[in-house]
Amino acid sequence: MKRSIEALIEKRKDHRKRFQNTIEEIARLLKGRGVFKPGKPEIREKLSGLVSHLDEWMTSQDKEWDAYSNNHATMVYQSLQWKIEKLEAEYSNVKTLLINFVNLEKSLQGIIDKAESGLDPTERQQLNDIKEKLSPFQYPDFEHRFRGDEATIQENLKVYLQHFIHTDHILDLGCGRGEFLELLQNKGKQAEGIDISESMLARARQKGLNCIQQDILTALKQRPDQSVGGIFSSQVIEHFRPKYLREVVLECFRVLKPRTPVILETINPLSLFALSRIFFLDVTHQMPLHPEYMRYLLENSGFSQVDIFYSAELVDEKLETIPPDNALAQTFNTNVDKLNQILFASPAYAVKGIK
Repeated sequence: MKRSIEALIEKRKDHRKRFQNTIEEIARLLKGRGVFKPGKPEIREKLSGLVSHLDEWMTSQDKEWDAYSNNHATMVYQSLQWKIEKLEAEYSNVKTLLINFVNLEKSLQGIIDKAESGLDPTERQQLNDIKEKLSPFQYPDFEHRFRGDEATIQENLKVYLQHFIHTDHILDLGCGRGEFLELLQNKGKQAEGIDISESMLARARQKGLNCIQQDILTALKQRPDQSVGGIFSSQVIEHFRPKYLREVVLECFRVLKPRTPVILETINPLSLFALSRIFFLDVTHQMPLHPEYMRYLLENSGFSQVDIFYSAELVDEKLETIPPDNALAQTFNTNVDKLNQILFASPAYAVKGIK
């Protein structure tokens, strides 16, 4: 709003300046034609009067504009102030509600603990599911806030579609809200998602996507040999413990059809930026996974043609070089490039293997 008003003020000043230049130019032209002769003072007086009237008119217009802009700015400020006060009140109510949910969650956990001996596994699981839904600490909210919205994630995942062009019946391990499932569906592919979080899957189901709530390793073990045409997983394997990850990769090899791919994307620990700003932000992450370890794990599990794909490099965060005409430019810029490679390498990578 402030910039818009400033732009209008500058435009008004420009019009005034051009008008004054025009009046001065007219005066010079009339003087050159001999209009201002000693015997004709009335012409000079009339023109001077015209200039004076026009100047008064422009001054009054300026004052009206100033009054309008000041009044408009005051109205905008008052409107924003009212909205801020309203948001503060709503935030206070939400905060109180979250505290009540935390207390309710604690009470429900106490009830579950006391009733544990009298509940069968199904009933206990149902109570735990209710407690998870009531909890104010919801992972979908965390992911939306720090990883990005669905459109952003989908745009980043489009690069992996090319690896599934010649295959079908694809599994998305840890599908979450179904960003990649939706991309596959739009390409006419049959795909199924697996995730442990019911609240994450609720969003995927709203979009009509095929997905189930189940532990990933358990779901894979229930699949027949060579029954899947491709496996994909994005930003999930860093949540696994080493033994669990090893079993998942072995099961992926078993259930895949021959000559079909597995692609596992994770955070790149070779980027200190990714480690400090992405990996350690999520307390559910188990350990960083080195790209060469993931290459070894896939090869050791039977996969061939194993390769590593890195995401787009960070650009805005990188240190800047100096102009090459400086005597020390080559040495300085070489060191800057080395630092950038350590600090701001690609924040994610994917390992791909073919059965």
